[in-house]
Amino acid sequence: MKKLLLASLSIGLCLASVQAEDSLNEQLRRAAEKLRGEFSKVKEQTEVKGREWYQKSKEHLTTNREEYLKKAGDALTRWKAHIDVLKEQGGRDYFKTRVKALEEHHTFALKEMETLNGTTEEAQFRARQKSFDKTLWTLEAAVEQAQEETGL
Repeated sequence: MKKLLLASLSIGLCLASVQAEDSLNEQLRRAAEKLRGEFSKVKEQTEVKGREWYQKSKEHLTTNREEYLKKAGDALTRWKAHIDVLKEQGGRDYFKTRVKALEEHHTFALKEMETLNGTTEEAQFRARQKSFDKTLWTLEAAVEQAQEETGL
C-alpha cells in the first residue's frame, strides 16, 4: 500500500511539474513575442526616421546657403523653446540632468552654426553642413525622447 501511495504521489508530482513547466514555457513564449513586436516597432520607426533625415539631407545640400542658414536658425530657436518647456517640467534629478545635457547640445549646435556662418568657401560650407545636420538631427531626437518621457 505504501509503495502504491508513493508511486501515485510521485506520478502526481511529475505531472504537476510538467504542467508548471508548460505554463512557464508559454509565459516565456508570449514574452518573447511581445519583445519581438516591440523591436520591430523600434526598427520600423528608426528606418522611417533615417529615410526622413536622408531626404532632408539631400534637400539641404541643394538649398542655397542663405535659405539653409535661415531654416537652421529657425530649427534651433524651435528646439530651444522645446527645451525650455522641458526645463519647466522639473522632476527627478535624472531628468534635470537630461535637460541640462539638451541645453549643452543646443549650445554646441549654436557654436557649430557660427562656424558654418563664418565659412567662405562653398565646398567647405557643404562639408560642414553635413556635420551640422547630424548635430541638429541628434538634438531633435533627444528632445523628442525627453518629450515622450514626460508625456508632452
